[in-house]
Amino acid sequence: MHVTAGVAGSYRRLFAEPVLRRLAVADVFARLPQGMMSITLLLVAAQHASMAVAGLALAGYTLGAAVTAPARGRLADRRGLFPVAAVCLAGYALALLGLLGGSLARGPAGLLVATAAAAGACTPPVSPGVRSLWSAHAADGLRQAAFALDAAVFDLAYITGPVLASALATGIDPAAAVGLLLVLTSVAIAAIGRQSRPADSALGGSRSLRGPLRSAALRRLLVTAALVNAALSATEVALTAYARSHHALWASGPLLAGVSVGSILGSLLIAARPAAGGAGEGRWGGGRGLPRLLAGYTAGLAALTAAGLYPPLLAVAAPLAGFFLGPTLATLFENAASAAPRGSGIEAQTWINSIMNGGAAAGAALAGLAASRPLLGLALAAATAATAGVTEGSKSRSRPR
Repeated sequence: MHVTAGVAGSYRRLFAEPVLRRLAVADVFARLPQGMMSITLLLVAAQHASMAVAGLALAGYTLGAAVTAPARGRLADRRGLFPVAAVCLAGYALALLGLLGGSLARGPAGLLVATAAAAGACTPPVSPGVRSLWSAHAADGLRQAAFALDAAVFDLAYITGPVLASALATGIDPAAAVGLLLVLTSVAIAAIGRQSRPADSALGGSRSLRGPLRSAALRRLLVTAALVNAALSATEVALTAYARSHHALWASGPLLAGVSVGSILGSLLIAARPAAGGAGEGRWGGGRGLPRLLAGYTAGLAALTAAGLYPPLLAVAAPLAGFFLGPTLATLFENAASAAPRGSGIEAQTWINSIMNGGAAAGAALAGLAASRPLLGLALAAATAATAGVTEGSKSRSRPR
């Protein structure tokens, strides 16, 4: 009861401030399009093309977004988040409409892939921008709750987004999913407009060529972030392969949703717990918090692997496997905001996003190679999370207090 009361108190204080309420709205409207994007792109491209072409279009989008994210983040730090996001939105909308038009006109595969890549390259830096604004506007005692809320919204978007996008695309038309995606992104940009000024990015952004990467602490966090997302991606592939090997592919969706539900609960109940002193970096900030969370995440994945020996246990083990994932991500993003040199907060968050995308690709490939032995894939996911924990733990022991 005491823990629940402390968490509830953190959220009451968070939503009591108008600026933070607007940021929470912007966070929801920014995250939901992310959850919708993959299925929307696939269904738009596949209207008159093969799924292979649709997959290439999605890969082009992902690559375009990953490659240009740090540059867009640096521009937002220097020029202000709102104007850069607004300009990116114009290019983003044109590219998505070009993809839609090319698909309807039965255009060549190269056109579909190119327009999807252009959309990725122009993606407005709203989500990393919102995380940077959380860090700028939330007081020390509320910052942990803000990042926990962000992690919960992230997971919720990847549960509801695909369902919403597929319902619109198949029930109405793929253009309806594209239209809603653009509307939601526009609302998110409008919501951050009043809070986003160049001053929020520490007076115009970093002038160093290395940007936030000159921070050794941030570089170490990038390694941890890549390993965490590799473990998550490997878990998704291995669970799907496990369900398929047991001729129950229908169960893959509920199992993955179970991991996400556990992650949401962990974010809301664990990551938002206030520190004993009620201020500072919070219970999980600083040197020792992240290794402990990673240890919990590793234990959850190990339990999920063991549950695979008796399939009915997976329904219980899946939420447990995700319970420490949300708090881990929340703490990663919070620590990245603290480690970023002054004036490079948005770019630092985009680097986290890009490196996590790379980690996800590596984890999926690793688990894919072990697809014929799904339990091995789950064990590899647990081993990857353990590696992240050991790496982070060795860093925390070597830091001066």
